[in-house]
Amino acid sequence: MNFTFKDIHASYEETYEKVDKSLFTDVCHEFNILILKYILDGKNFNMGNNLSSLSIIRRERDPRSPRIDWGESNKYKQELLEEGQDLYDNTTGKGVKWHIYHTDSFYCKYYWNKGKCKVKNKSVYRFDATRGIKGNKEKLINLLKTDDLAYLKFKKQ
Repeated sequence: MNFTFKDIHASYEETYEKVDKSLFTDVCHEFNILILKYILDGKNFNMGNNLSSLSIIRRERDPRSPRIDWGESNKYKQELLEEGQDLYDNTTGKGVKWHIYHTDSFYCKYYWNKGKCKVKNKSVYRFDATRGIKGNKEKLINLLKTDDLAYLKFKKQ
């Protein structure tokens, strides 16, 4: 079940006090932005209420299972299409292969440490950072692209 700000606002008003909806939304948005900045600085955010913590970790890539870099692959695919070349076809085995794989030895990702979490059935829950132009995954990617040493802020796991 997904909850929106409207649901959370209604629950807050039932439990505590009446608050203007726009003020409540602004406070929640500002809080989320500050927490994201805190996590992007390499810190561990304890969510309280037995929910454990959120952070960013650095993991080694497994060379046995290479991952496709979709951003670079799609750029290369577009270049090939503009040049009028045929893309690789599995059935015929002809055409130019356009997939480009990640070559770096590590990657960074958002991590919800559920080890100390005291929520029932915690294995069925997961944390997904937002995507898109203003999303949190994009902010992490931009940080890693603009600062060559940013990955050192994050714990190796």
